[in-house]
Amino acid sequence: MEEENYKELVQRYLEKKSTDEELEVFVYLMKQGKLDKYLEETMNTDLCLDQDQIRLPEKKGWLKLFRWPMAAAITLTAGMLFFFSVRKQQTNTQIRTHVIYNSANSVLKKILPDGSTVWLNPGARFTYPSRFGEFRAVSMQGEIFFEVAKDHQHPFLISSGTVLTKVWGTSFRIRSVSGEKITTVSVLTGKVSVSTASKAKKEVILLPEEEVSYNKADQHLLKAPIELGSDMMVWRKAELSFEDTELSAIIPALSRYYHVPIFLKEEKLKKYRLTADFKGKNLPDILVLICKSVQCSYTSIGKEITLTTANQQFNHL
Repeated sequence: MEEENYKELVQRYLEKKSTDEELEVFVYLMKQGKLDKYLEETMNTDLCLDQDQIRLPEKKGWLKLFRWPMAAAITLTAGMLFFFSVRKQQTNTQIRTHVIYNSANSVLKKILPDGSTVWLNPGARFTYPSRFGEFRAVSMQGEIFFEVAKDHQHPFLISSGTVLTKVWGTSFRIRSVSGEKITTVSVLTGKVSVSTASKAKKEVILLPEEEVSYNKADQHLLKAPIELGSDMMVWRKAELSFEDTELSAIIPALSRYYHVPIFLKEEKLKKYRLTADFKGKNLPDILVLICKSVQCSYTSIGKEITLTTANQQFNHL
């Protein structure tokens, strides 16, 4: 299905029928080299004429015979010039592509060149350039939460399979796991545009506490409110602070606030006392602060979180 989408994306570009979103996807995929094969196939198909066609007629009306091939050649030439100019610009500016894979059992946090922040859940993969240009294009697989820095002149584009998410400054989560039929985009704050590269070419606008699910089988986008108690709420900013309080009291409070089961593996952890202001922090950031304070680590398996002093594996900020 992805191959058919790429072919159609190239064909619509060469026919000058691309929407703004499709054009942005086209440029991004082209920079990654994913459209090279389809551009070459299109050029070879459209420009390889029969011998009878390339023989010049004796009459002055021969231009009519070549009207379509010449138009195709002009369109393809323009496309190729644009293609190679983008490639040349990318080479000259020496923009490197970085790939992050979270192999740990805890959330991995990364700050991007534009000041945006991403949190990668275990098993997530994220690709981004060393420097953003006219638009901020990245790709991902797995489950990642985004806090995108506001920049209305440079939209932030996330490619997750055939789903394109476009934002200017907001916080949201995308779940696009290899092998799963459903891709989900859930918005916590701001406004998000979600579209697909499929033949349906639908677009959905999401507002806070709304999400959309894309079914790869029927290529439908289904919009709905985020369910109460959803694990999406772990990204909510806290309004919690503690003064000289034992972890045995702090952890249950966090568990109730975020509707997530959190446990302390060792008894000695319960006796640690903390004075901490967690206001404006999400749960993964709070867990990192606690772990650094009491020299422990945490693992996240499913919806269950466990803090332990054994085999410490701290997050990299």
